[in-house]
Amino acid sequence: MKDLLGGSDQVTCEGKTIGECIADLDYKFSGFKSRVLDEKGEINSSFMIFLDGQNLRILDGLATSVKDGDEVNIIPFAAGG
Repeated sequence: MKDLLGGSDQVTCEGKTIGECIADLDYKFSGFKSRVLDEKGEINSSFMIFLDGQNLRILDGLATSVKDGDEVNIIPFAAGG
């Protein structure tokens, strides 16, 4: 993830939903959105996104509301072999 975030492992974003936060991060770090979301605009299957420890796939996905102080973790699946 650091390569997508300019070498940082923690960043802040603006938005009222996860989708808005991803758009904000894409504005700050060009290409972020196209890596984290698929061609349908949904969470790429090679990433997991958590809001305060809860998987977005069991919440409201990109429409999940966020507020100041929430912690969002975006975790890429590691390739194995």
